[in-house]
Amino acid sequence: MFCSVGDSVRGFISPFLALGHCIYEPPNKPEPNMPGIDAVCCGSPPPHSAAAEEEEDTEDISAHSYVCKFNGQADRWDCGESEYKRDVLQQVIRAHDNKDGRRTIDQLKDFGITVYLTERGNVNYPILRKVVEHASKSKASGSKNARCFLYKDENGRLYNLTLNNGSGGLAGSWQSTNTSFSGLQALVALTVLSRVLPCYDDTGSYIYPGYLSLIIGIILSEEISYAWLNCSMFITGTPSVAAHTIISNFDSDWPRKLALLVLTLAGLSDLVDANGQKYLTLVGVAMSISILAANLGSRAWHFMNWKTLGQGRKVVPIISYVLAVFTGLLLPYIGFGKIQAGGKSAIQLIVMNALIVAIVFVLSGAEKVQQFLVNGSENCNQDNANITVGIWIALTSITCIFAAQKIKPNARYPSDDTDPILIEDPTSPVGYKVPNFPDFKIDPILLSGDELSCLGMKAVTVIGLFLGIGAGALVVSSGLYDYMEQVNNYLS
Repeated sequence: MFCSVGDSVRGFISPFLALGHCIYEPPNKPEPNMPGIDAVCCGSPPPHSAAAEEEEDTEDISAHSYVCKFNGQADRWDCGESEYKRDVLQQVIRAHDNKDGRRTIDQLKDFGITVYLTERGNVNYPILRKVVEHASKSKASGSKNARCFLYKDENGRLYNLTLNNGSGGLAGSWQSTNTSFSGLQALVALTVLSRVLPCYDDTGSYIYPGYLSLIIGIILSEEISYAWLNCSMFITGTPSVAAHTIISNFDSDWPRKLALLVLTLAGLSDLVDANGQKYLTLVGVAMSISILAANLGSRAWHFMNWKTLGQGRKVVPIISYVLAVFTGLLLPYIGFGKIQAGGKSAIQLIVMNALIVAIVFVLSGAEKVQQFLVNGSENCNQDNANITVGIWIALTSITCIFAAQKIKPNARYPSDDTDPILIEDPTSPVGYKVPNFPDFKIDPILLSGDELSCLGMKAVTVIGLFLGIGAGALVVSSGLYDYMEQVNNYLS
């Protein structure tokens, strides 16, 4: 059972009773409701002990700092004493040896933080999925509340709940790829690949990829990678990479792998005939174009600061991918990293890159270039491709110029919150953690459910032995075919 407690419910949870998982929301910042979360008041808080009162009154000099601001009217510096948020929270934790979770969560609520809490024995996949879905829906609704996911052990101590499934390495690789992503290379590749599409209607054409799979897989590795993850983070609004590994059915970069596999198969004339090579090439090119457009579109969605969809139904990732492709084809230049500068520099960037894309596309019409990429495409009718791409470059330049005027440049000054209580962590299911608490790392593999719950351990063992022996016998029998044929000939 979930427990959602607002600011109006200040008396709650007598040592959390037997709650499995709760959501505590900060004052005056309501969150969207989620099925499975009930608003309940669980008892009243236990009275404070005298020792706790004395510890609260104890003043720690190290927890204070002096903030000075210049008073223009009085022509002087006014200095006042203030407390760091982390030090205030640490005082609350030390006062009760990190065993009074209610006090600590109260303090986090006062800082405007939404706290997701789960207890020992209640960490499982359904709970993790519900937390991720609730956090992403809150983000989609426009809420900017900071969030953390805490775990409470049997002694009442609090920990940051994080995942130990390699999501930190995946997040680092994804961030590195996004940093080195070249919007110009992606857009040039998208337009040049479109020269192959007119071969679909040419019944007499014979095409097969030359060095296309090598160029896409190696030279354009950053531009064609992590399309599904980009859509999840930028359009769906998944809180973190760790949350993506919980929600997504696959962690690997399957769109890129499938596109390269199809293009590789299209180049194997020993396996497929001429028509098979042609249609496999067209499918591989279409998949590559959609991946390039999805990466440009998801980045454009993020840079335009559009509202995210939020996790929920299983079709949401597919809808996000379709929206990313459509946005990439409509606003391709907004997916460039330097577009975040906004203003005149953004318009200049669009115009210069539009000219470069147009020049490269015209040069790609040379016969040698076509043979190098997709052999045989030079014999297809390129007039329709030239007209269509030319109109598209002109229209997208116009749409991107108007869209760039709505981009707000990144802040040139420090943010107002110079003392954040949370830090970003890609291994957290909600994207943030409290640095004052230690981490409790869990491996989601250990949380996988029992798919054969109706069978006992012995029954599963027997079935596994029979299936393993049967699989080995099947492979061995394929190697005995020639020997059996010789035996039959001898007996006959």
